Amino acid sequence: MRKSILLTLFTSLILVPVVASNYVFAKELPVIDFFYSETCPHCIREQAFFDELEELYPDLEVNRYSVSEEANLDPMRERLREVDAEKYFGSVPLTFVGDEFFLGFDDENGIGRDIVESIDRQLSGEETREDGGGLSVPFIGEVDVSQYSLPSLAVVLGILDGFNVCSLGALVLILGMALMLQSRKKIALYGGIFIFTTAIIYGSLIFLWFSLFSALAKYVGLIQISIGLLGFVGGIYFLREYVKMRKYGVTCNSNGMPIIGKLSERMQKVFEGGSSAVSLGLAILLFAAAITIVEFPCSAAVPVFFAGVLADASLVPTTYWLYISLFVLFYMLDELIIFGVAVYRMNIWLTSPRFVKSVTLLEGLILAGIGIFYLARTLL
Repeated sequence: MRKSILLTLFTSLILVPVVASNYVFAKELPVIDFFYSETCPHCIREQAFFDELEELYPDLEVNRYSVSEEANLDPMRERLREVDAEKYFGSVPLTFVGDEFFLGFDDENGIGRDIVESIDRQLSGEETREDGGGLSVPFIGEVDVSQYSLPSLAVVLGILDGFNVCSLGALVLILGMALMLQSRKKIALYGGIFIFTTAIIYGSLIFLWFSLFSALAKYVGLIQISIGLLGFVGGIYFLREYVKMRKYGVTCNSNGMPIIGKLSERMQKVFEGGSSAVSLGLAILLFAAAITIVEFPCSAAVPVFFAGVLADASLVPTTYWLYISLFVLFYMLDELIIFGVAVYRMNIWLTSPRFVKSVTLLEGLILAGIGIFYLARTLL
């Protein structure tokens, strides 16, 4: 009997630590909340990564939430609020490993490795990482990635792109012709048709580039290098334009001038020919569409760069449409002001050449800076 008690006690002393150890392990294993979109290529890669991870950690709980289901949006917003990252609402994939947060996904050697290290760190009881989103960039220093804001980028790049000299000429031409009609209603109608058509076509061109970048999204490293090079080269181009403007004055690229000249002559004949309001409206719509496409290469670096940044961010469809619309709205801001002044005062107001030079310089610096950031993030 005594031997039996001693044997039981001995067995208990051996088994209790093992059971306790397993209990602690199960208790401390972090729960993963994964928010994804079925159409996001980065999300698809992370889905496969979690499939493998669940084999490595049989007790790992991975909650997968599709953002296409409206019921999952509130939990996503709440989880972002917990880590003070609500500005990323609408971006996917979002991964929460216990109390740690990961935005986006590249491969198992990048963010995938960070996720595994987070699991191991939390299992061992180490402190949660302090992620300031910092990146060391040569000659620049520490860049705080967490402060990176797509809405702000859309606003800033849209405004800078809108003050491109070439984008204003066609509107001034239409308004100049409309002013001859001496009617505020007609100026508002024809100018409004031009601006609306320009916004739709320009936004569609950005969307086409976005679709191209998204289709190539599986080549993440190549896309990010391309975005970086596009930003850097585009920045250098605008800085060179600034130097030329200081030396020779504000000019516009003449590559598409023969086509634009012919279109302008035809538009003038339509106005002078006493055409009906419907004919004039249709002619202005076609003129605006053609001019927007012909003039697009004049400042293509900015919208194409922005399209690449959107594709790299892996957004929910409604969100990238929102950002493209925001970019186009601020791209059209200067034209809306000129249009408003023309309707109200019956004359045309333009920005000063000095202001255009300053905007070109700022455009070059911002594009080059973000381009360097992308290259450094990918290559370092």
